[in-house]
Amino acid sequence: MNRALAIVSLFALASGCSNSKATEAARAVKPKPVHVDTIAVEERAMPRTVMLAGSLKANQESDVAANATGRVMRTMVERGSFVSQGQAIAQLDARLSTLVASESKANLETARAQKDLAHQDCARFQNLHDKGAISQQEFDKVMAGCKTSSEAATAAESRAQQALQTVGDSTVRAPFPGLVAERFVSAGEFVRPDTKVAHVVDIDPLRLELTISESDMGAVKVGQRVGFSVNAFPDRTFTGTVRYIGPSVRATTRDLVFEALVPNKDRLLRPGLFATAQLDVGLQKLKVVPKTALRKDGETLRAFVVVDKHLEERVVQPGPTDGDRIAVLSGLASGERVVAQPTDKTVDGQDVE
Repeated sequence: MNRALAIVSLFALASGCSNSKATEAARAVKPKPVHVDTIAVEERAMPRTVMLAGSLKANQESDVAANATGRVMRTMVERGSFVSQGQAIAQLDARLSTLVASESKANLETARAQKDLAHQDCARFQNLHDKGAISQQEFDKVMAGCKTSSEAATAAESRAQQALQTVGDSTVRAPFPGLVAERFVSAGEFVRPDTKVAHVVDIDPLRLELTISESDMGAVKVGQRVGFSVNAFPDRTFTGTVRYIGPSVRATTRDLVFEALVPNKDRLLRPGLFATAQLDVGLQKLKVVPKTALRKDGETLRAFVVVDKHLEERVVQPGPTDGDRIAVLSGLASGERVVAQPTDKTVDGQDVE
């Protein structure tokens, strides 16, 4: 029995010595405190923003009509083609209208010559009438002929212009710059003036249609900047300028519709895209830190706070930004000191000097 107790005692003593050595070894490898630059969380007035939902619309769009009668000789565009203002979209058969225009031009020249000759006669008969060499009846007859020739020349000029207009209408042109969303005709088809030839959409600029609640509508001003994002380009922020504000609040939803013009020179954005926008509606006092004090891990922002000479990792909720500062809606308290520029080596629980 005594021998068994002795063995147990020796085992306990050996185990105690082993634990003591392990503790000393752990203390020996414990990282030394590191130096970090910190900055205090402060409060300052920051823009108060509201999140708005909306969608992008074409600045203008049109079903371009033929405005003429005839057979389509050829088309110059396809779906997705970019066209400038006045660019040809389709060409109709203009042979008949060209002949009519030539005939009208010849008739106009004849009418003008007859008008000039009649005016010369009128001048001579006016001189004879003044001298009493002709009767009033003869004079009135000649003057009536002069008036008729002038009117005939005017009518001939109108017909010539109409014929030229018909020739011009045989080329269907884009009314404004934009993209061809749809082409409705092909070569060989017969069209009338009301036939749709193509649907053209103006996408630069675009219109961002948004709604804002009745309580915040007073913050919307013409010329105000609006930032927004779309799912198609999640890493980019686009901006627009408020240009049109609805005249009244909608009775059913108690909100106001307004539109911002969005430059789109690179044509990345397209009508129909859903947009999430931010609009500044005033100022509010919030806790702020430099943007560099927050480390992004995926979709999460983290800050490292110095507490009792070690780092404490915090997940924070970001708010509006102002220059190089960002508001923190939760996760930090005023006056706490955070690491100014955390890196991948900055970890929770790390001792600091």
